[in-house]
Amino acid sequence: MASADRDQKGLRARFQALLSRIAHSPRARLTIAVALALITFVCGVLYVRFVFEVHQLRDRRATGPAWSFPSRVYSAAVTLEPGRLLPRAYLAAELDTRGYRRVSSTRVPGEWAERPDGAEIYLRGFHPLTDSPSETPMFAAPPERVRVHVAGSRISTVERARSHAHDAPPRLEPFWIATIADSDRVMSEWVPLGGIARVMQEAVIASEDRRYYHHHGLDLRGNLRALATNLSAGGVRQGASTITQQLAREMFLGRQRSMLRKLREASIALGLELTLSKSQILEMYLNSVYFGPAEGEGMAGVGEASERLFGVPPSELRLDQAALLAGIIPAPSAYSPVAYPSRALHQRNRVLHDMAETGVITAAEARAAAARPLGLEPTQRPPDRFPSFVDAVRGELAAQLPRGAAEGWGLSVITTLDPVWQARAEDKLAEGIDARERWTGHQDAPLEGAFAAVDPQSGAVRALVGGRENRQGDFNRAVRARRQPGSAIKPIVYSAALDPERGAPRFTPGSTVPDLRRSFDTPEGPWTPRNDEGEYHETVTLAKALVHSLNLATANLVQQIGPETVSRYADRFGLGRPTPVASIGLGTHEVTPLALAAAYATFANHGVRHVPTTLAAVIDARGRTLPFEVAKPVRVLSDRTAALMRGLLEDVVIFGIAYPLRADYGFTRPCGGKTGTTNDYHDAWFCGFTPEVAAAVWIGYDVPRSLAAPAAQVAIPVWAGIMNDLMDGFPPTPFPPRDDIDLVWIDPWTGLLARSDCPHPLRTPFVRGTAPITFCTRDHAAEWEQIHARASADSAQVDTTGEVPEQP
Repeated sequence: MASADRDQKGLRARFQALLSRIAHSPRARLTIAVALALITFVCGVLYVRFVFEVHQLRDRRATGPAWSFPSRVYSAAVTLEPGRLLPRAYLAAELDTRGYRRVSSTRVPGEWAERPDGAEIYLRGFHPLTDSPSETPMFAAPPERVRVHVAGSRISTVERARSHAHDAPPRLEPFWIATIADSDRVMSEWVPLGGIARVMQEAVIASEDRRYYHHHGLDLRGNLRALATNLSAGGVRQGASTITQQLAREMFLGRQRSMLRKLREASIALGLELTLSKSQILEMYLNSVYFGPAEGEGMAGVGEASERLFGVPPSELRLDQAALLAGIIPAPSAYSPVAYPSRALHQRNRVLHDMAETGVITAAEARAAAARPLGLEPTQRPPDRFPSFVDAVRGELAAQLPRGAAEGWGLSVITTLDPVWQARAEDKLAEGIDARERWTGHQDAPLEGAFAAVDPQSGAVRALVGGRENRQGDFNRAVRARRQPGSAIKPIVYSAALDPERGAPRFTPGSTVPDLRRSFDTPEGPWTPRNDEGEYHETVTLAKALVHSLNLATANLVQQIGPETVSRYADRFGLGRPTPVASIGLGTHEVTPLALAAAYATFANHGVRHVPTTLAAVIDARGRTLPFEVAKPVRVLSDRTAALMRGLLEDVVIFGIAYPLRADYGFTRPCGGKTGTTNDYHDAWFCGFTPEVAAAVWIGYDVPRSLAAPAAQVAIPVWAGIMNDLMDGFPPTPFPPRDDIDLVWIDPWTGLLARSDCPHPLRTPFVRGTAPITFCTRDHAAEWEQIHARASADSAQVDTTGEVPEQP
């Protein structure tokens, strides 16, 4: 004992001596102060980082192991306002696509009734969930009854059942088309705590953590009670972790079991309690807790489980339903009410007993709820639709938002999609490819195609089809397949030539270029293009060369303005920067159908190009509209040059290479466009535009092989079939007249005014003041002889066979 006392006194003396030296040593004091400051700083940084991560999680700006909220993708809304072009058949199709029921008189949201002058619609409204009732997301609207009067094909007036003096016009709500989830396919939907029934919150607290509001993340008393209860019951009847500990495990740690994990779980739980309120922790827990598999997917969060198991929102859960959901939590697979109804029933009644025991409900209420059947009304998540378009949406979101945002932030993505047009485009593209394949005979590889339609005034992608089958996960040819456009690139060449801002040499549609066979020097050796019909001319006008797609004339025009100039203009049209080679004007640079459709939209939009986009708005799970970069419109051509090109491309359809569009396939509304065929008929294109829409179609094989026919016979019938269906019911809209463009009949070879005996006069647009003023002096006798000879040959063939053979 004396020895121990001496040791203790010695230790005390040494400690006091150490303190004395520190007290009299400035260096020691400084060292200790620095060490303490460093420790404080590190702890502070770690805590701040922890707080930041927690708030990032809660705001869905980051993801933990169980903190991922799939995004919902919606179509565009349909605004109902006077003056809008909205044929009655198209309105009915939009309502049908959204699942509106046709009735004689509307009584509840989701119904509509046809009227002699329009329609009466009880709109469902649209409101993404928010944490704050004061926040009103873009496109949000309550249900309401409206009367839409249609005169001709336009809305004349809209009557609303109540005053909306300062509100936006009523809309047919965005239509849910797909869900973007991560690879695990665990579906969940963020619901603010106020949107979850109080009885659901009480059920979870009673069964999982009775002392939730009386501890600070760790509950020793609750752990001891749970241990005693479980020992008494001979099994696990109460969990030993608090709700905060469970949340810490799900958010940051996963489900691995170890002593170290339990220590980390406890420290994180304490941090959560210091960082968040009890309501915020409970909100996060109820939105992240796992409820097991459903239809090949996982369910997480009360919102998803409530909708999938009972078909009701979480705000409308009854006592027995809430108790059933709370009973699933300890072992979702083992207590699944679908797979093991008797186990689930036992668990539900256990939760009801816990709720009665804690006093949140009475014993009578518990007995009444326990007497009810399970009452499941399982609902399936609507199947994803329009996979090509959704693939393009995912690509834009990936470029605009942080990694994983689309799969994990619970976004509401409002797109530019017209669901009626999209469905029709998918059907008609497949139908057109089928028809072509029947004519050519099936090959060992399927014939494929792609289609893209863009609003010229905004760049909004209205429909996009990436393939014949258009299945989930298929290669999206509309945005990913880069193929040579062939002659479909020629309008870019002629735009560059006719643009006065380019500088010298200056051209008009009546200017002439050589069209005789020749070779061009290239680094790879001589290049000798040819005209498709095998005819060559000493000179031709630019108008004739474009309208009839003459390759030699175009190649000579490229040489005169320079391949570098063509490359620069292609870039301005959004087609990338092609290598400035001699063949650039014949489409040797690869493009996508969507990019080419957007380029052609420039002609319909007065020379202004919009970058094509599928996004209208992105709303996060708290109702906030997220900013994303919207590319500014680009002035590619002057308004006058665009109008000139528009007139020339209308002539391509009326008089030229795309004549079958009107004559054979019935697309007679005002339209400009151009075909494109590549070497050996590997690719067939048609790109066209009306005042309302620009669209491109591509037909070909994934591994290039001959289509055995030019684009006029392959791509034009498919484009016409799609567009006739899309524009069905819409009245033809002419391009706006212009007083600075004159239409003049010229001789196509000399560019001079056509005489009465010119055999092939060409109606050609000119900027006022640039048209020819003298008449053609060319001798047309040889041309008339050729015309008579062809007519005689055609007549003889009809007499022999009874018909003139033609391809579909």
